[in-house]
Amino acid sequence: MSKIISGFSKLSKEEKIDWLAENYFNSQPEIIQTIKQYWNVDEKLQQLHDDFIENTISNFYMPYGIAPNFLINGREYVVPMVVEESSVVAAASKVAKYWSTRGGFKTEVISTTKIGQVHFIYAGAKADLEDYFQKNITELHAATASITKNMEKRGGGILDIQLVDKTEKLADYYQLHVTFETKDSMGANFINSCLEAIAKKFQNDEIEIIMSILSNYVPECLVRAEVSCPIEKLGGENPEKFAYKFEQAVKIAEIEPYRAVTHNKGIMNGIDAVVLATGNDFRAIESGAHAYAARNGEYTSLTHCEVKDGIFKFWIEIPLALGTVGGLTALHPMAKLSLDMMQKPSARTLMQIIAAAGLAQNFAALRALTTKGIQHGHMKMHLMNILNQHHATPTEKDEVIAYFENRTVSHSAVVEKLNSLRKPTVNWVDYSNEEEVRNKLQLLTNDSKPSFGNMNAQQMIEHLSEITKIPNGNWKIDVFVDEEKAARRKPFLKTDNEIQIGFKASFLSENPVPLQFSSIHEAIEDLIKQIRLFKEVFEKNPSRIVTHPFFGDLDYNLWKKFQVKHFTHHFKQFGLA
Repeated sequence: MSKIISGFSKLSKEEKIDWLAENYFNSQPEIIQTIKQYWNVDEKLQQLHDDFIENTISNFYMPYGIAPNFLINGREYVVPMVVEESSVVAAASKVAKYWSTRGGFKTEVISTTKIGQVHFIYAGAKADLEDYFQKNITELHAATASITKNMEKRGGGILDIQLVDKTEKLADYYQLHVTFETKDSMGANFINSCLEAIAKKFQNDEIEIIMSILSNYVPECLVRAEVSCPIEKLGGENPEKFAYKFEQAVKIAEIEPYRAVTHNKGIMNGIDAVVLATGNDFRAIESGAHAYAARNGEYTSLTHCEVKDGIFKFWIEIPLALGTVGGLTALHPMAKLSLDMMQKPSARTLMQIIAAAGLAQNFAALRALTTKGIQHGHMKMHLMNILNQHHATPTEKDEVIAYFENRTVSHSAVVEKLNSLRKPTVNWVDYSNEEEVRNKLQLLTNDSKPSFGNMNAQQMIEHLSEITKIPNGNWKIDVFVDEEKAARRKPFLKTDNEIQIGFKASFLSENPVPLQFSSIHEAIEDLIKQIRLFKEVFEKNPSRIVTHPFFGDLDYNLWKKFQVKHFTHHFKQFGLA
């Protein structure tokens, strides 16, 4: 049956989720639960998020962290970062503090102009096109007057329109290359609206407009961030050697594209995290930055380093087309909070903050690479992630971290170490393992003596069968369990504690009951039968609740926990566990 659907966007959110669960998850209830548990409890806030994009069914959370101690142009900042990769925020914070005692970051905006283009095809004489363009350039500006009016009040607008000949690369292909200043707005909608108005005015019978669109390549929307200090103030055991290795690492990234890509990815770890936190377009920033890195025909580093006359200098120049008004920055509460956190920066100031974050991230990576190695910090975070994933206690964390101080961290090695710390003090019996249960019980004879209690071996086996009949529905016991008492008793089933020797349930006879079977072998087979039935009745009805005479109402999971404790108790009674 086809899963192609028409009118999906018109379905309610609940209907979209039901369709998805039915067609791609076999209507698993846990899938629907997972989707819904990420909804915001505030319905108005959730509706706001739903309206950001199309076909919304839930939210996808990303960690939101902050990196304090950034000193930029003499002003202190705390920088918000949204990122899923461990070590990024920690590295930015550590480097920010490091440079705060060495003069901080010095930043400047070099230029802020952005580009948009009208792409068109023209097969006539180039001179005629140039004449047509010159005669109509004033009209092209006038065509956008209603759009640029408010932007011009803020000091922005269209700066220039040029006719560009691209016919050498593509037959009959020309473009109108338009330069914009959009001030504190990223300006995508503004630029595209202007371009469409220009295109409409410019087209004629001989000019075929192909498309009108802004460019995310913004080499003239450029910002620079720098740190510097005397070499001896770099600190460490040998600052001269560190400075030398650091400079060489940057130079390698300048000439080796394979290294440069990873080098720049580290820069973007810091940049993208702040771009996301402020509701800006990280995809546009990414594409523009990487295009800029390849502007001279070969992909190279976005950062540069110079060690000269006893001074260490490290800097970045990067295009960043950002906005602090309009778009998601004006709608997303966390984006607005991020901007407030950074003291409500202008777009120019935000460019400088983000450039500093990228430079800090790159410094952290290169320092790690040229000293302890990049994995040292990553593995610390990786180790903590594994420990958290396996719900390690604070004591376990301390022991495992100390153990791996000088050892290689891997998932399997950490789990193995955790398991060694968690070796159970009790050798719990797996009652569901028929072969194990049968093999152990077959060791018993009529002469087997218990270490406690009055039952003989066969009576013990038949007792396990009888108690298993309760959840199976084969033994109805008319016992009332007070809810308050049951609430106090049930938590015991979730602990690692054993049933105490000498414990006697009130519903049981004081003395062992008469035997039902003629041999231990028959008793064992009946117990195996009851164990199988126990599993079957709950598989048929997973929501089945059966009252335990001592613990009260139990579901399948709690009955299984009881069975483990009960079997272990009686197996230990005869030295089988």
